[in-house]
Amino acid sequence: MTAKRLFLAVLVALAMAVSPVFAADPVLTIAFAGNTYGYFDPCPTCGPQKLGGLARRATFLRNLRQNAPTAGKTLAVAGAWELLPEVAAAPPEPAKLPAVAKAHERLAYDVFALTPAEVKVLADNKAAPPAGAVVLDQAPVGKILTIGGKAIGLVYFPMPKDVSAPVPDRLMDATAKAAAELRGKTALVVGVSPWGAIDEEAFINTRGGAVDVLLGSGGGSGFASRTSKDGKTLWTRAYIKGKTINRLDLLALPGAKDFAWKIGENFTAKVQPLDEAYPQDAAIEALF
Repeated sequence: MTAKRLFLAVLVALAMAVSPVFAADPVLTIAFAGNTYGYFDPCPTCGPQKLGGLARRATFLRNLRQNAPTAGKTLAVAGAWELLPEVAAAPPEPAKLPAVAKAHERLAYDVFALTPAEVKVLADNKAAPPAGAVVLDQAPVGKILTIGGKAIGLVYFPMPKDVSAPVPDRLMDATAKAAAELRGKTALVVGVSPWGAIDEEAFINTRGGAVDVLLGSGGGSGFASRTSKDGKTLWTRAYIKGKTINRLDLLALPGAKDFAWKIGENFTAKVQPLDEAYPQDAAIEALF
């Protein structure tokens, strides 16, 4: 083989090796919001872009749902503390809660987790919980959805009695058991947690591979992605006040025994600012 042919052969081999990483369409895209705290308008103090707002979130979700390559393969999730701060007494504008709840309902999440405290503040302000929302209980709740032809297992993490105290081992064990019951029935197990970063990190590192993906809200910082120590759980956490939305594009789903999450190889992650690239949805904006 000549040097030129050898060089071309190497280029072809490299192209074949890297093309799945850069060219593969997602098998599933997860859009995750949490910790919005009852905010509904773009942030007025975030500079000229005025990030966030439920009307821009609606546009972002519509784009994912309708446009290739994510059309029909998007799982939209609203986690806990969308309507109420976990440590404060009230959302920023309690009188707007009926409209806020209606806006979230119209966003038509596939999964919406509400805490008991959020249900109470809605009732106090004469607002009903958004249709389809699941109220977190003292025991975990499992559910199976079909997205893009794939069976997706959901585990709604239980609500501790005291969000300021460490989550008891019995709740962590019960949650891991609920996740295990979805194995064999689903292609992916996703946990939705209100626990906060410290307890979520403890869970994924002590109950190895209990969930494949963990969507976290509650106390602690937001970030695009981290993995558990064994690489079996992909973890993302929401930033506050609805200025951004987290996006995970899963390029493959767990299956092989030695599967581990590797960024750029089988998933990509992004925290998307909801800026002027996402025009405000008129129907959502009109609610306020």
